[in-house]
Amino acid sequence: MADLQETQKRHAQDVVSGNMAGLMGDFTPNGMTKAMTLAANPLQATSFEVKDLGNNEVEISYIGAATRTIWSKWVQSGDKWQIDDLAERG
Repeated sequence: MADLQETQKRHAQDVVSGNMAGLMGDFTPNGMTKAMTLAANPLQATSFEVKDLGNNEVEISYIGAATRTIWSKWVQSGDKWQIDDLAERG
């Protein structure tokens, strides 16, 4: 099983790369519902920065023409880490 930090970095890279198939397994049902709300305004980025907040929480800044920061709470689900909660930070 990949550790949490590795999973978060892979997730952020999948967002930047537009790897939707890779992203699908990253969300619990609750997290997927919240991600669909954010998907109405898709992220367009060329790079990212991950800031570990502790307590399985992270802020990922997606950097492109503008920077958008997404907070997420990760939970261990079986043998993988998944996003259970997320929100855009202003």
